[in-house]
Amino acid sequence: MAKPTHRHQHVAQLLQAFEQEHVNALLRHFSESVNAFENSKWETCISNGSKFVEAVIKALAIHTGMTLPSAREFKFNKFVTQLAQLQAGSFDDSIRLLIPRNCTFVYDIASNRGTRHDPGDIDPNKMDAIAVIHNISWVLAEMVRLSHKGVLKPDDAANVVDGLMEKRYPDIEDIDGRLYVNLEGLSAPDIALLLLDRKYPGRFGRDELLQALMRHDGIKKSNAQVAMTRIKKYIDDDGNGNLKLRANGRQKAAGIRSLRKDHAW
Repeated sequence: MAKPTHRHQHVAQLLQAFEQEHVNALLRHFSESVNAFENSKWETCISNGSKFVEAVIKALAIHTGMTLPSAREFKFNKFVTQLAQLQAGSFDDSIRLLIPRNCTFVYDIASNRGTRHDPGDIDPNKMDAIAVIHNISWVLAEMVRLSHKGVLKPDDAANVVDGLMEKRYPDIEDIDGRLYVNLEGLSAPDIALLLLDRKYPGRFGRDELLQALMRHDGIKKSNAQVAMTRIKKYIDDDGNGNLKLRANGRQKAAGIRSLRKDHAW
């Protein structure tokens, strides 16, 4: 479970217009969803996104004067409907309609999609996780803006949320499309797998990957070529030299990341 940070405490203070018990919960779930996304744990990202929107709806319900039942009896869609039925003008439209609609989208992804996908070129779980991250980020920024309506601009609220998210891939640097792994002590095959994993579900051209490896200090062309041979069992080649990481390769890359827990991936 993610521990509260100074940034979380700062955002919690910005959200004092809402009940703090649920603010603390939604910030915790937001952080855990983002952390899961950064570690390519799509299901965990989506699951925590669902918990985030539940906490948001509870916070909005209390804010508008509703009484919450016990946790076991709480019905997400019931309270979304009740928020929509509030008299126009009684509360900001974001509270009545816009935030609940975004929350419903995230909730539906978590409830109705999960792992039930057909295989294809794009990993649906990853695409779902991307959608979840964007939606919960918007919701959080909108709640910050509403808490300081007339004082805080939308862009300022978005910057607050960006501060919570930080960099998604701090150890992989993208400079004009050229990728660099900034972790120390990795072998050339390890770097190749992480580069392919970063590119997934896209493909990496064989020559492009070779050049990317050679841009790393200490990796000569001969070392890069050997690395390409050693990772052969982890990649799919479409016949035209375009490489894509297989499931066993993604598992291997996850293992490399798990050994680097001291880094924010």
